[in-house]
Amino acid sequence: MNSRASFWSCIAVASFLAACAPIRTETVSVHHARSLLNNTVDFGWDSGVVRPALLRSIGVDLMIHRATRGASKTDVDYTRREHAARVAGLKWGAYHYVNRAGNLDAQIQRFLHEVAAAARRNGTTAYPLLLVLDNEGRDRVSWSQLAYAAQRVRARTGAWPLLYCSVPLPGMPGFAQQEHELEALTGGERTVLKACGLWIPRYGEQTSTHMTFSVPRVFGTWSFWQYCGDISGHPRTALLGPEFSGNVGAAYTRSGGRASLRHFCDRSLFNGSRASFEKYYREHSTAVVMWR
Repeated sequence: MNSRASFWSCIAVASFLAACAPIRTETVSVHHARSLLNNTVDFGWDSGVVRPALLRSIGVDLMIHRATRGASKTDVDYTRREHAARVAGLKWGAYHYVNRAGNLDAQIQRFLHEVAAAARRNGTTAYPLLLVLDNEGRDRVSWSQLAYAAQRVRARTGAWPLLYCSVPLPGMPGFAQQEHELEALTGGERTVLKACGLWIPRYGEQTSTHMTFSVPRVFGTWSFWQYCGDISGHPRTALLGPEFSGNVGAAYTRSGGRASLRHFCDRSLFNGSRASFEKYYREHSTAVVMWR
């Protein structure tokens, strides 16, 4: 084989291997981000003040809040903030922070119990809500275990949960481990993950006109991207532009902490049109009154 043919053969093999890799990278520009729905916020316990009506006035449609963490922790802000968000007409979501140290069945049971109890207290058992499993960092479980947890949510509520997952970029710690886990998934587990949808957190240390992140191929694409949040008490946002700063002004006031975070909250883009957002929320939502 001559050198030219050998070169193109190597290129073809490399392209084939890249297409088969379980994790791909995607780059989103500021220009493209501005065409997406910048309509989702999320919160956890902080004792601050959230003003859902003001959030709605700046284009927020969906508010997602932590309900439980691990095997024993319940978020004390969850119930009152659900009530306020419902009154303001926001769509609502609840998430559980998964901890690999705890029994998954017990965690899911407790998560759903606390969410249902809050809905009964608020009189919202007939209202739709989006359930989310948060799987990240040192506490994360394997992709196979996460698929199992999602199946447990589906069996009880009739809806697939959204999956919030941190996926390293190539060369970063943990990347090879996640590749191995994804390659080992069964066909049934792949079907489960794809049905759930993916919520990616990726901020960046400095704002840029572009941001690159990893997407497991099993999902096809990502559904939500959390483009700003806080790292070690400092706000971090991926993209340049005031609309991507995460500062929502009087709509949120954090209690105590750094002044730079006082009016800053986690924000996410939905990967699609308003019609596709409404369809996703409708198909992935569930009402407590319908639970088994």
